[in-house]
Amino acid sequence: MPLRITLGNLLHECAEKFAERQFLVIAETGESLTYNEFEVLTNRITNGLLEQFPEKIKYVNIFLENSSQYLALTYALKKANAIEVSINPAMRGESLARMINQTGSKLLFTSGIQLEALDQIRDSITNIESLIMLDSVDQAQKLFPELQIIFFEDLLSNCQDHIDSLAKDTDIATILFTSGTTGVSKGCLLSHRYAVRTAENLIEPNKITIKDSVYTFYPLSHIGPAYYDILPTIMTGGRVILRQRFSVSNFWLEAKKYGATWFMMLGSVQQLLWAHPSCPEEKDHKVTRCWGTPAPVPKKDFDARFNLHLVPGGGYGSTDAGWVVAPQWDHPGGIVLPHFEVAIHDENDDPLPPNTPGEMVVRPLEPGVMSSGYFGMPERTLKSWRNLWFHTGDIGRMDDEGRFYFMHRISERIRVKGEMVSAYEIEEGVLLHPDVKDCAVIGVAGEMTEEDIKLFVIKKDNAQLTSEDLIMHCKERMARFMVPKHIVFLDEIPRTSTGKPEKGKLATLNF
Repeated sequence: MPLRITLGNLLHECAEKFAERQFLVIAETGESLTYNEFEVLTNRITNGLLEQFPEKIKYVNIFLENSSQYLALTYALKKANAIEVSINPAMRGESLARMINQTGSKLLFTSGIQLEALDQIRDSITNIESLIMLDSVDQAQKLFPELQIIFFEDLLSNCQDHIDSLAKDTDIATILFTSGTTGVSKGCLLSHRYAVRTAENLIEPNKITIKDSVYTFYPLSHIGPAYYDILPTIMTGGRVILRQRFSVSNFWLEAKKYGATWFMMLGSVQQLLWAHPSCPEEKDHKVTRCWGTPAPVPKKDFDARFNLHLVPGGGYGSTDAGWVVAPQWDHPGGIVLPHFEVAIHDENDDPLPPNTPGEMVVRPLEPGVMSSGYFGMPERTLKSWRNLWFHTGDIGRMDDEGRFYFMHRISERIRVKGEMVSAYEIEEGVLLHPDVKDCAVIGVAGEMTEEDIKLFVIKKDNAQLTSEDLIMHCKERMARFMVPKHIVFLDEIPRTSTGKPEKGKLATLNF
């Protein structure tokens, strides 16, 4: 792709080139769109936004489950020079309110599935003036009579013309949230070039061609499906099989039904597939390869059971840093991409020799290929950038030939079912319980290769608080993947000299 191209214009070029090829299939329903049909839907959304909200689309919130409308909306916003603010549909409580409020967006695209979560935080939402509903318009009008409620279909313009984006490719296109290293979730500012460079650098390592069909099931609020799965497919003229959420019982049935040829595995997907009972479809399919985060299932066993090639790791990317290291087809070490410089540093920020583990630090060799910082958090941005390097909070090593190997994290992020979770935000939600005096959260080894959330709690005096009470409290206020799996009641939480929970000591407690 040309270097200086924006996402809306890129889609337009690909839609013209691959017009009648099937582009998108929704796994649950079989709904199907060609490249041209998807482009037309995108253009109708773009023109509708410009006709109805010309002064209100600098930032646009999306709080939706995966759908063809959601995906089209993300590209429509790029054509309208608006900034997409995608929020994980599993978010709940104050974390959700904070994300909705952060940019001051006046528009929120959502659906009936999410109305209960929005109703719970209605007093905390400060800027939204209009809800654009994919469905459940009457219910939304009853719950939010003070807001303008618009049916998505009524937003669509009769004009189907493509609007050529005037943005620069280094302009911000999207804000995606990441837990970062500590504190509340941060909105990462991602440019058009960030997205395009990420996608094009995944095509060759994963051998993606026009003949391929990717099966993707992560929320579109994640960088993975948006830029690792779907955008490389658009650029090569392939096909996207989009699912609302991962289903281990339907995985191989749908992979075979829709002719998937590759997929990405994040989090515990590899282990979940491995642990699921065998079925005939797990060998009888068109999938030739998959790739993702390292997991303990041996490659040779995984390949043999599922009749495919598991790319053996070595890749590295994050929402903050961008897609930095490309995996190799037949080697566990990754190759640093030419747009980045990577080093391994010790705790004093001094470089370490080859094969010595330390913190991975990154800096760009080209504008726009990394996050441009955290929205509204200049101090957090500066904290992440020290001594002219972005500090990833991840431990890795480089071998004598410059190949990178990821090892583990050193930050307070907890990886649960493919989600990066902020311990701070869980603690924040738990402390809202009237019987909780203090708490701390850590990640512990989980059954499915990642981490489980372990919560330590001090009750208020004479409180009759149970683990079941806290789990119910958390389920009402936070995303499912944030709910603690283990709860321990303590008389005192060990703290450092600066008052922070001494999480290293908590990790050594046996309960």
